Amino acid sequence: MKENDTICALATAPGGAVAVIRISGAEAVARCNNLWRSLKGQRLDKLPPRYLALGSFGNVDALLDPSCLAVVMPGPHSYTGEDVVEFHCHGGALCARAILQALMKSGIRLAEPGEFSKRAFLNGKMDLTQAEAVSDMISAGSMAALKLAGRQLQGAIGNRVAELETQLADIRAEVESRLDFPEEELDWRTPEELRDQLLQTAEALDKLAATRTEGEVLRGGVALVIAGPPNVGKSSLLNQMLGRDRAIVSERPGTTRDTIEASAQICGVPFRLVDTAGIRASHEDAIEVAGMERSRASAESADLVLWVMDGTRPAAEQQLPDWCLASKQLLVINKSDLLTEEQKNDLHNSLPGCMLISARTGDGLETLYKAMAEAVLGHAHNEGEIAVAARHAELLSHASAELRNALPLLQEELWELAAVHIREALSALGQITGKVVLPDLLDAIFSKFCLGK
Repeated sequence: MKENDTICALATAPGGAVAVIRISGAEAVARCNNLWRSLKGQRLDKLPPRYLALGSFGNVDALLDPSCLAVVMPGPHSYTGEDVVEFHCHGGALCARAILQALMKSGIRLAEPGEFSKRAFLNGKMDLTQAEAVSDMISAGSMAALKLAGRQLQGAIGNRVAELETQLADIRAEVESRLDFPEEELDWRTPEELRDQLLQTAEALDKLAATRTEGEVLRGGVALVIAGPPNVGKSSLLNQMLGRDRAIVSERPGTTRDTIEASAQICGVPFRLVDTAGIRASHEDAIEVAGMERSRASAESADLVLWVMDGTRPAAEQQLPDWCLASKQLLVINKSDLLTEEQKNDLHNSLPGCMLISARTGDGLETLYKAMAEAVLGHAHNEGEIAVAARHAELLSHASAELRNALPLLQEELWELAAVHIREALSALGQITGKVVLPDLLDAIFSKFCLGK
């Protein structure tokens, strides 16, 4: 496949009311010129730039869509930086497929997954972090993930990495100048000053890499299991979190026989909530036993477990089983609306760290929600923060490690050896934004995109 080919693809999901077909490349207008005509008889090459015009696609013998909008966006002021043509035709798989076939018959190649965004990157329209954000926006499963992708698309991560690159390049320039002009009395910083500045840069890299956990949580969501003995209010708690009746609530133990799953965004964090069957020591009902086994499997694989207990019943009968202790968990005492202040104090004293709530009235839920977010993020979520992806975090950590290797070498004025580590750190940062591209890196990234992007 040649990167200078003219390419086409469906840019919208099939089956909708309108289908958008995108063409990009040096011959985009020329290849499509005889395939479309406006209502006034104009061809594409006569349309004003970025002007959406109504016309027909095809000819008298093969009129594929008599009401097809077209727009020409000349490069470099387009998404890909190349000449781009878009046709907005009637939706439905047949009409769009027929137009695509006509385009390919005219010599336009079908685009590979992510090829439009790859060309945008190669033509300097965006850095690699912004290109990755395009894919993140499409796959976002929550508003938190969508906002995170939006900040990244605006350059939040790329700009911060660029700032650190500039700081590091300045240090590198001085270190290497000492190699080139060892006898000159230039206005150099002392080795201690260079070392301190390099350490500050390494700490900034570490801080940015530490946002990986938040990035993974916001992009992928958190598997949260609501577990506990039967009839303690697990399903009522799920319904409160969702703001609707998703699970059947009954005073009869064993009502929930299977796991019930739903999604909710709480304190800016996307949670995948799983309500499980009540867990008790033994029972003869084979269906309930199977439900308890599924509850155990869900809890063991969860990112966070809410172990729910009934505050009106003896705590000793409701303690977490040993197999649940390996999971990250919060101890939740339900039915606080039925407890006296003395009983609440006794529970806090006997079960340190427990959270008292009422799934019926909603008391204590806001405190619980904040604790849930902090349990998975390590801190309260701030929507304005940068949160890097796993690829970025690994490169940031590698760059920081290289800088720390250079610290003692700077102190000993071993400039050549220190410069090697600083150059390696700069190379790692360049791989984040795409200034440095390793073989197969772009293919690995853009192959995950959908066809029209």
